[in-house]
Amino acid sequence: MCPVLSPIHSLAAQFLQFGVQGKIPIGKLDEMEDRLRSSDAGQKVDLLTRLGVDPEIGKMVTEELLPGQKIDLQPIRVQHETHYGLAFLPGFRSCYLYLLKGADDDAEKMPWHVIDKQELNCWHGAALIELMALRRPDIDDLVIHHVNYGHGSNYVEDQTQVFSVLNGKLVQAMVTQDFLSQDTLGAETELTTEHSSTFLRFPDLSLEETRTTTVNDKLEKVERRYWRWSESKRRFISGEFIPVSW
Repeated sequence: MCPVLSPIHSLAAQFLQFGVQGKIPIGKLDEMEDRLRSSDAGQKVDLLTRLGVDPEIGKMVTEELLPGQKIDLQPIRVQHETHYGLAFLPGFRSCYLYLLKGADDDAEKMPWHVIDKQELNCWHGAALIELMALRRPDIDDLVIHHVNYGHGSNYVEDQTQVFSVLNGKLVQAMVTQDFLSQDTLGAETELTTEHSSTFLRFPDLSLEETRTTTVNDKLEKVERRYWRWSESKRRFISGEFIPVSW
């Protein structure tokens, strides 16, 4: 006698097939990231712990992931033979940037593991990360937007921070305000001032920052400046803001 699954049981069986069974193996970064998306909280914490993330941090991040957020695992291009990657763990209060060392093509002999870490203030869970070649066309830098610098009553200030991999460490190479919102109280008319910056990379490896200023949602000013890498200072140096006509 052959049992027949009801439609509900068939759907449940299909769902289970897409899940991750047992431990997520340490392998290629993109494969681990894909499996993290369909794993349960315990499996996520277990993999992060084996990579070298503190179990308490892994548990907190896993429990606080907001809709649309995910744990990022990506390779980082560097100038020498060492293989580097990143793990970015977003959160509602803090987020964590990990530098990984290993190899996608030989995970058994050189499994990915944490070698450096930066903890960032990600109040309200708005931080985003992207890789951009800012120093050389074949080297990645880690650009994190909306790192919170301060917040309070009628006040929020965020930063864009750039980290470069130098001598096997995450080195903060650039910091600039990318968002500011504050209210001026006590005047006849309440004023809400916002500064907001966007960034664009150019082929000459300069980074263009365009900042807009609005007062009560009315555009008041547009400014632009450029950031360039200084090899002697080991950081990005900016020019002055120049007014832009609009």
